Amino acid sequence: MLHGMAEQRKVALVTGGARRVGRAIVEKFAAAGYDIVFTYNRSESEARDLERAIEGMGRTVMPIKVDVKWAADAVHTIWRPVDEQFGGHLDVLVNNASIYRRASINDVRFLQELKDAVELHVAFPAELIRQFAPSLRQTRGHVINMIDLLAERPWPEYLPYCASKAALANLTLGLARELAPEVTVNGISPGVVQWPENTPQAEKEKYLKRVPLARAGTPQDVANLAHFLCTEGSYITGQIIRLDGGRSIT
Repeated sequence: MLHGMAEQRKVALVTGGARRVGRAIVEKFAAAGYDIVFTYNRSESEARDLERAIEGMGRTVMPIKVDVKWAADAVHTIWRPVDEQFGGHLDVLVNNASIYRRASINDVRFLQELKDAVELHVAFPAELIRQFAPSLRQTRGHVINMIDLLAERPWPEYLPYCASKAALANLTLGLARELAPEVTVNGISPGVVQWPENTPQAEKEKYLKRVPLARAGTPQDVANLAHFLCTEGSYITGQIIRLDGGRSIT
């Protein structure tokens, strides 16, 4: 059902929103009264489960399956139904979709992995922001880009991931200037907020010894910060906030 302008609720779009950190962000904004658009790729069952949960909150929710081989095609897949359902209206854009694959410079697939990472972590957010910029300007909206501490401290075995996240950090700063004063653009750079599956206990303990707060973060920590930057923190722009329990100062 289309929303009339008088009853237009705020709308948040979260890429990679079906699981892990993306899901926590979706749930946070839905609980705060936003209608939700979220994208997913392979997480079909998680997406349907989340859709039911958000509907149970009384929100309009639109899951969109997207495989980001080419950013422009993916954005077109998103824009069309959002335009039909919400008239292109958007208040919050969270660029969270990510791939985290091992590839060092000597790997035969290194160049392809780098291209894939740049397409998803740089071109896709940039094209989404470009497409929705008129609406975000109109709503005085907010963009959150999910960065990573590895953008500053790259691991050689994950160079495509690290380098593309560093490019997204740079894009964040540039777009904060370009879209001001109507739109804020910020980045969140987490340390560990959810352990990768099958992380050995010894590796967890080694990492936490370098964290001043002596614990891992949670997806909810990220979601709370994202919501803050779109509400009480709306005078903040062009910042990349390290959400890492102090890991970056050790």
